[in-house]
Amino acid sequence: MKQGDNFQKLMQIQYSLNGHHEIVQPGRIFLKEGILMKLSRKIMQPRMFFLFNDALLYTTPVQSGMYKLNNMLSLAGMKVRKPTHEAYQNELNIESVQRSFILSASSATERDEWLEAISRSIEEYTKKRITFNPSRSLEEADSEKEKEDSPLGSKAPIWIPDTRATMCMICTSEFTLTWRRHHCRACGKIICQACSSNKHGLDYMKNQPARVCDLCFKELQKHSKLCPDELCSPSKNGSPVNHKSPSNALSTVLHSIPSGRKQKKIPAALKEVSANTEDSSMSGYLYRSKGNKKPWKHLWFVIKNKVLYTYAASEDVAALESQPLLGFTVAKVRDENAESRVFHLLHKNTLFYIFKADDIHSTEKWIEAFQEATIL
Repeated sequence: MKQGDNFQKLMQIQYSLNGHHEIVQPGRIFLKEGILMKLSRKIMQPRMFFLFNDALLYTTPVQSGMYKLNNMLSLAGMKVRKPTHEAYQNELNIESVQRSFILSASSATERDEWLEAISRSIEEYTKKRITFNPSRSLEEADSEKEKEDSPLGSKAPIWIPDTRATMCMICTSEFTLTWRRHHCRACGKIICQACSSNKHGLDYMKNQPARVCDLCFKELQKHSKLCPDELCSPSKNGSPVNHKSPSNALSTVLHSIPSGRKQKKIPAALKEVSANTEDSSMSGYLYRSKGNKKPWKHLWFVIKNKVLYTYAASEDVAALESQPLLGFTVAKVRDENAESRVFHLLHKNTLFYIFKADDIHSTEKWIEAFQEATIL
């Protein structure tokens, strides 16, 4: 883009933002723009993104051609990556000091375009900072790389969306209307109130005390030799600390109900493999039925070491059930009218389960994974 065109584009973006924001800066170059869906705790929301050679701007569309500025994230220390699960092939993880979140594109192709553009911008920005600042040695560049694997609490974590965990990721107690989900502000995991009764100061929050899970609290305690009251505040009698003072009638009623903690005794074998394990043969969502006239259930499955693990959601740390697959057979269901997305799992020629995938490509991959797991 020519210098004049770039200036015009920056002015156009600046005028399209509600309020007064200095988008036009010396050396700033516009690179890419587009709408991506941002995953919040419960829903996906459209956000307009503007990528520059030094920052990523994200905004909320408010009216025709106008945007509300949510944040301008510096490319310094930013990381962008694909999720490990193919089930989320349109998604993109953005990690920065101030904010971290999950984005979803309309297709894997669009996601890859954004991934490449942001990755290239981060790389060029880092090189430029070293080139134009001779006092910055290679050692400093290395120390910046180390910051990418930064200490706990120095960067905002990506919060796991609520729908991806049905149980506490520490104690496995089931979430209900009264036993609610909480997010650890240090690691982003979903935990229950019993496993997050402590607060600790976090660097990225300017050492403001924030709710953290028990595991992170122990880790943070190790790094802070002294624990001033303002940085670490275990709540009285180990009871959970409320972050928001509930004012409405419903909250008051809910807090007056006994805790309702549901903690089933889960066999050790079901805790050996978590739903988000990275070294599985195959993982993802499938529809499953126990017979031709039985209802379909949408569940997360993992095939690992020739065993099929079933989970209620993709970030659950304990399986609902496990089934060794040796001795089973897999058969694709034929459909005269269209390519079938349905296949059967059989044991000694008797129907055991019926599975249905979201598309033909996934169906073929799952059948192949099942077939590999059924033989020695």
